[in-house]
Amino acid sequence: MTNVDVKPKRRLTDWLVTVAPPRRGEMQFVEELGPKGRRRAIAATIVGLIVIAAAIAWVVRRFQSKGQFAPELWRPFRQWAIWRFLLIGLLNTLRAAGIAFVLALLIGVVMAMLRSAPRRAARTAAAIYVEGFRACALVLLITFFFFQLSHWFSGWSLQRYAFVAVIIGLTLYYSTVFAEVVRSSIQSISSGQSEAGLSIGLTDGQVLRVIVLPQALRRAVPNLIAQGASLLKDTSLGVFVTYDELLNRADQVGGFAGNKLQSFVVAGALYISVIAMLTTLANYLQRRQA
Repeated sequence: MTNVDVKPKRRLTDWLVTVAPPRRGEMQFVEELGPKGRRRAIAATIVGLIVIAAAIAWVVRRFQSKGQFAPELWRPFRQWAIWRFLLIGLLNTLRAAGIAFVLALLIGVVMAMLRSAPRRAARTAAAIYVEGFRACALVLLITFFFFQLSHWFSGWSLQRYAFVAVIIGLTLYYSTVFAEVVRSSIQSISSGQSEAGLSIGLTDGQVLRVIVLPQALRRAVPNLIAQGASLLKDTSLGVFVTYDELLNRADQVGGFAGNKLQSFVVAGALYISVIAMLTTLANYLQRRQA
């Protein structure tokens, strides 16, 4: 008889402490847990699940005691007018996020190139920009430009002030984030390619623009999309300057129908749907590059 290898069944304890296997071409530096480590990991996992389940049960019980699951509180969402009102807010959110993403990416690429430039003055100027705006609170940037725009430009509507302020704030803040993402991708390109470009007579700037940057941008795409999802969520800070985005409209629906919790739950579901699509796209691109 021929020997047949039988794959042993995996126990629940194996599933609780198993580390995801490395992808092809990757090395795994995580050592396998010993008997004591496995028992501690299992105990910590079980305790964590119990705590999470208890917290969810407590929240559900509190909501039930306050009557938050009453059918009449959810009845307004059977009307198309309410959904249309919220979807317009979602479109406003996507519009501001899209414009800010493009502008932040353009500025971020320029800042990443300057931080990788051979001249010290360029690196210093880019570092001041990146570190300065990254240290600022995003809500502070949005609020500052909202009030300053009214002094710089007169005759605009309140929504236009809010729209432009949200875009400027998101652009300045996330351009620093994108700059660091692109710069790390530039540094990941092997120096041999730069040396090959210099050997055929290209300047440092040409090597960066023609050889290094296109490859770096390709590598940075998954991380840029993931950061774009964060940018989309941060458009909700426009509520502080009354920008007519999704969260603001959900608050209006809740105030009108007397069901703010339910309105915020629906708005959260819309945010999650859009961000889940972006996250799925980023993971897909990352798998393809791997």
